[in-house]
Amino acid sequence: IPEDAGVPMAPSARTDEDRVLAKVRHVLTACGYDEALTISVVDDGLSASFSPWTDAPPLALQTPILERADRLRRSLIPSLLKVRRDNEALGNRTIELFETAKVYLPRDSALPDEPLMLGLTSGRGFFEVKGTLEGVLGALAPAAAWEIRPYADELFTRGRACRLVLGGREIGLLGEVSAAGRKRFDLRGVATVAEVRLAALTEAAVLVPRYQRLPEHPAMERDLNLVVDEGVRWHDVAATVRGCGGPLLERLDLKGEPFRDEKKLGAGKKSLLITLSLRAADRTLTSVEADDLRSRIVEACRTAHGAALRT
Repeated sequence: IPEDAGVPMAPSARTDEDRVLAKVRHVLTACGYDEALTISVVDDGLSASFSPWTDAPPLALQTPILERADRLRRSLIPSLLKVRRDNEALGNRTIELFETAKVYLPRDSALPDEPLMLGLTSGRGFFEVKGTLEGVLGALAPAAAWEIRPYADELFTRGRACRLVLGGREIGLLGEVSAAGRKRFDLRGVATVAEVRLAALTEAAVLVPRYQRLPEHPAMERDLNLVVDEGVRWHDVAATVRGCGGPLLERLDLKGEPFRDEKKLGAGKKSLLITLSLRAADRTLTSVEADDLRSRIVEACRTAHGAALRT
């Protein structure tokens, strides 16, 4: 090679999608998940077992890559549940898996939509996996929060499934597999699954760290135990609390699952145990100010949702 030969060079950088994928992998591996790699074609039975994104028939290959596997998958969840079943058959006790891959959604007279998805399966419960997804979103967009919408499918336990909404768009789902769902996939133990569109996470991601000044004044906490009708959604209550709390409301936490007891609360009622963290940026809040804000929040919830303070 001549010493004076020119070597062309061009600057390169990771794309936003690459950086988001790196953060997603970091959070999930820190939560105890292993990355799975499954094939994009499945047999007709697996393809038909669950398809949350489209009702259109799957695209079929003329020549199967594997025996009877000739359908381009429309969801990652059936593939991950199959891997879960295989691991259970081998006696593996801990099966925490995630995968990032494309699915193939047919469209009339057009090329298929090929969104990149994040799928996961866990032996943990619904709320633990929900917390994992909140950790993923928090690492990408600290100021963002999922909106939860009810979702029903026979694959999932009633009341333990939801659609995930971000920026007004449904971008994912989360559900704890029901007894019927476990039987469908020949599973032995508890299983929870989730699937999220990664393009939406990339759009929401804040990839350049932003400086935030550390608080100079202490926070104060106040608890609320609100009794509401069974049909009242936590998302709507939280929106009311945040709207009333304003800049003094630093954090809002729902403690555990809603409590239900017909004798103590009445039929069709549930109670929500909420902790408010209050802080002013320019001064130390007084107990009177904190109690006054708590009272205003209770009144706002009573007006908007018919909530009553449980004593």
